[in-house]
Amino acid sequence: MVLVTGTRATFDRYESVFAIDEEDGMLETSALIRKYGYPIEQHEVITDDGYVLALTRIPPKRNPTNRSLPILLVHGLFASSADFLIIGPNNSLAYLLADQGRDVWLADLRGNRYSRRHTRLSPTSQAYWDYSWHEMGYHDLPATIDHILHVTGANLLHYIGYSQGTTVFFVMASSRPAYNEKIARMYALSPAVYVEHVRSPIFRWLAVNSPAVKCFLDTMGLWQVLPHNKAQYALQRTFCPARLPRNFCVRLIEQLVGPNPNGTDPLAQHIIAGHNPSGASSKQLLHFAQLNLSGRFQQFDYERKEQNLAHYGREHPPSYNLSAVTAPVIIFYGLNDWMVDPANVVRLADELPNLVSMTAVEDPNFNHLDFVTAKRVRELVYEKILNQLREFS
Repeated sequence: MVLVTGTRATFDRYESVFAIDEEDGMLETSALIRKYGYPIEQHEVITDDGYVLALTRIPPKRNPTNRSLPILLVHGLFASSADFLIIGPNNSLAYLLADQGRDVWLADLRGNRYSRRHTRLSPTSQAYWDYSWHEMGYHDLPATIDHILHVTGANLLHYIGYSQGTTVFFVMASSRPAYNEKIARMYALSPAVYVEHVRSPIFRWLAVNSPAVKCFLDTMGLWQVLPHNKAQYALQRTFCPARLPRNFCVRLIEQLVGPNPNGTDPLAQHIIAGHNPSGASSKQLLHFAQLNLSGRFQQFDYERKEQNLAHYGREHPPSYNLSAVTAPVIIFYGLNDWMVDPANVVRLADELPNLVSMTAVEDPNFNHLDFVTAKRVRELVYEKILNQLREFS
């Protein structure tokens, strides 16, 4: 049972620091936004290769004459727009931006629970899932950005990406450089570009064994990986209760993202399990595994020379040209991030021609998931973004 009193939620004997409750894990993005009293618009974007994407807007509810630039928030791998909502009002980035009078847009990229439609293809077909995050950056982001600028009449927008949400940005900005001119500032939270120094034993095992994993997935016809499943949340609530902060699920997640036992809110982790995993293509996952093994930021490797020749006109996949990313970039990274190691962040920063700043979060235990669930994420990260947006305005 969950009781909400003031700004804290009590889950059995566990008291969360956030104004959230168990129900939040079962609500869709639109219902979450309405629950906490924010206005909402739901848009559709059709990409040039036929994917129908959900796009959610929280229009300014105060200062209607505010002409500040729209802000696009883009989620991570296996995730959705809920990334920026799960720790509730007064703490989640989307709500904080809306409280500041900003025009907030939440993307849902192809294949997740909210964006599983296509003008011709069925999500039950292999052809639907024949994409990696390259296609998200090359097709989804440009279509989304153009839609936002058309609706708002703005010439520029601010972009905030988390994890894979940064990967797809750097794909777009390097492959379709004209879009750099449409970005006022890009805020990169745990930028997943170079990932050869991944510390997660689970992801490292996946990368080393990716040929066998690919063979298994292909044989089983598993073109989609970890789709959204409400039954999974029910099981997680039963076997990994938030009243036990060091439960099995928390320990498993730590093997992916890095441990931070005192920094992460267990109820927030509990609720994110109601939203994630939200579905992804097997090709997305394998593409990240390839980056880990190659140490390069490159396009998808089809592994057979004839296939690479057919796609790229060369035997090996081309690297993305980060020198073409002229948009101003602001980076935040965690020192205990087992998915995006600080050494890889430094390497990325060195290759960006218009780096504004690079900030290590002031908590030595801050991990990959903490960018959306940490108890102090507002203080350590979000307030800095809000201040930088005020200064820009």
